[in-house]
Amino acid sequence: MNRLPEFAQPRHLSGRHRSPGSIYRELGIEPFIQCAGVRTIYGASNPSDEVIAGMNAAAEAFVDMDELAEAAGQRMAELTGAEWGVITAGTAATLALATAACIAGNNPELMLRLPETSDLRNKVLIPADQRFAYEQSIRVAGAEIVSIATAEELAQALDGRVAMICLLGRKDNASALPLSSLLPFARAHGVPILVDAAGLSPGKPDRWIKNGADLVVYAGGKYIRAPQSTAIVLGKERLCKAIWWNGAPHQAFGRSMKVGKEEVVGALLALDRWINFQSATDERDQWLPRLKRIEAHLSLLPGVTTEVLSWAGSVTAIRLKVIWDAGVIPFDAEDLRLALLQQRPRILIHDFWSTPTSIILDPVNLSDDEAEIVGRALATAFRQPQSIAQPVSKLRAEIDISGSWCVEMQFLHGSATHHLDAQQNGELISGVHHTGSSSGFVSGEVHGRQLRFESVHERVPIWLFYGFEGEVGEDGSISGAVRLGGTAKEHLGPVFKGQYGSAEWHARRIPLFRDGSIGITPAVAPTHARLE
Repeated sequence: MNRLPEFAQPRHLSGRHRSPGSIYRELGIEPFIQCAGVRTIYGASNPSDEVIAGMNAAAEAFVDMDELAEAAGQRMAELTGAEWGVITAGTAATLALATAACIAGNNPELMLRLPETSDLRNKVLIPADQRFAYEQSIRVAGAEIVSIATAEELAQALDGRVAMICLLGRKDNASALPLSSLLPFARAHGVPILVDAAGLSPGKPDRWIKNGADLVVYAGGKYIRAPQSTAIVLGKERLCKAIWWNGAPHQAFGRSMKVGKEEVVGALLALDRWINFQSATDERDQWLPRLKRIEAHLSLLPGVTTEVLSWAGSVTAIRLKVIWDAGVIPFDAEDLRLALLQQRPRILIHDFWSTPTSIILDPVNLSDDEAEIVGRALATAFRQPQSIAQPVSKLRAEIDISGSWCVEMQFLHGSATHHLDAQQNGELISGVHHTGSSSGFVSGEVHGRQLRFESVHERVPIWLFYGFEGEVGEDGSISGAVRLGGTAKEHLGPVFKGQYGSAEWHARRIPLFRDGSIGITPAVAPTHARLE
C-alpha cells in the first residue's frame, strides 16, 4: 500500500515530532533563520499557535461562507469599534475588491462588467508622494489612477468620475495631502477613502476609522500572525459587505481571490489575539532583547559598531543596524548576505535597507536561540572577512562594445526588440537602454570578452531593472542572460531587481553609414514586442 511522504503525515501517524523546517528539507529546500522582517517573498510570519489551532478546528466541519462572513464582520466590529469588517485574500486582493466595490457596489449588471468601466465612475486618486508598488491591483478592477500633488489638483480631479481615494498609511504623516486634508473634499463629493495600512497595527478604536477613513486594510500574515494569504479590512458596513459580494465564493469580479473558511477563522482569531491576548504583548516584548543578544556578540569587535533604530511608522519600532569599517573589513553587504545564505544554518538578512558597509536586522521572526546563532555567525564573518569577500576580476577588456546595438529579448513567452546605445571607457560601460516604453541608464563593466551591466528605468511607481550578462562571440554579436525585476525606489535591492525571472538576449551591432549616421533597418526602427 502506498504511504504518504513523511512531511504529509499527521503527527499521530508519523510517530515523531517533526523538527522545524523538516517539511521543506524533505522537499529538497533548506529553510533559513529570518532576519528580514515580514516580507511576503520569504513567507512573512508564521501563524501563532492560537491561529493554527483555530484553523484546524475550522477544517473539521463545513459552514455557509456568507453566514461566516456575516458573523466575522460583526465580531471584527466588536473588536475594533469599526462598523464592520471582512477577511480577504490578502492586501493586494483588497485593493482590487475595494475598487470594485466603490465602482459597482453590488449592482449585478455593473459587477459583471468589471473591469470594463468606460462610462462609470472609475478614477482612483492617489497623492503623488504616496504612490506605491501595488497600484496594479487597483487597475485590475478597471480603474484609472490619477496622481494629485496639491489641494488645487485634488479639487480639479473631483469631476464626478472619482470612485475612490487611496492613501498609503505609513506615508500619511509626511504627505502633502494627508487624510485630514482630504476628508472635506471627499465628504463633499461622496468619495470613499481607503487607507492601505498593510504593515501597520490595528487597534481599538482603529485609528484610521476614528480619523475618518471609510476603509482600512491590514495584512494578516505580517505582524498580526494570521494566515499569510489573508488581509483584515475594517470600515463602513455597506462598503465591507460590497467587498465581500464582489469576491469569492460569488461568481463576480473577485471570484479568483478566494479565501477559505479556515483562513477566515484564523485571521479573525489573529486580530482578537493582537488586540486582547497577553501572549501577543509578551511576544512583542521579546523583540528588543533578541536584538540585544545579537548586539552582544558584535559590541567589542574592531571596526564594527551597532545601533538600535527607532523606525517611525513601523509596528516593530526597533531594528538593529550593524555598521563596519571597509578599511578593516573588506567585504560589502551583498557579499555578506549571500555568504550567510550559503552556510548552515542559513541566515537571511535584508537586502534593500543595506548600504555597502551596513545591514539592518529585524527581530520579529527570531527566537532566542536563533538570535544567538545570528550573533555568532556575524561575529565569525567580521573576524574572518577573507572568507566572505568575493574576488574581483582583473581581466582587461578584449573588446569594445561602443556603438548602437539591436537587442533581441526572448522571454519565457514572447519576445521583444530593444535598442542599446553603449559607450566604453577601458573596462567601464555606460549608455542608454531603450525598451518599447521607456529608456534607462546603463552602467557596467567588461572583463576579457565577458560583460555585465545594469539598466535602470525610473518609472512611477515601480522602477524597472535589467541585469545583463553576456559574452561577445567571434562574429561580434553578444549573447547571454538578463535578470528582470522592478521595485519602488525605497526598496532598491538585488532581490526585487530579479523578481520577474530571467530572459535570453542576443545583440548585433547596427552598422554606421559613411556619413556617420546609424543604419537602422525597418525591422529595427520601431521597438516592439511579440507573443509566440
